[in-house]
Amino acid sequence: MENWEVELAKIFRDRDNKKSMDITAAVIIDPMPNMRIGLGEEIILDTEHLIIANRVHSLALRRGDQVILMPTSNEQVYYVIDKVGV
Repeated sequence: MENWEVELAKIFRDRDNKKSMDITAAVIIDPMPNMRIGLGEEIILDTEHLIIANRVHSLALRRGDQVILMPTSNEQVYYVIDKVGV
């Protein structure tokens, strides 16, 4: 059994080195103006959780299109950067 100092150091290391999410693709569920985006099987992001680049506003996004997302540091808000394949 390891001593308590080693265990505490492991807890801090695991807490401070969380794997963050990288830039990813997601699917448009509902286009603008009330955009909703599906991120994986369980996460649905709405306009409250999205910062949409000006370029994206000029695209004709439809249900099923894929967009490129980049998370903020806390992964609560995502930047919609562009449409995949543009």
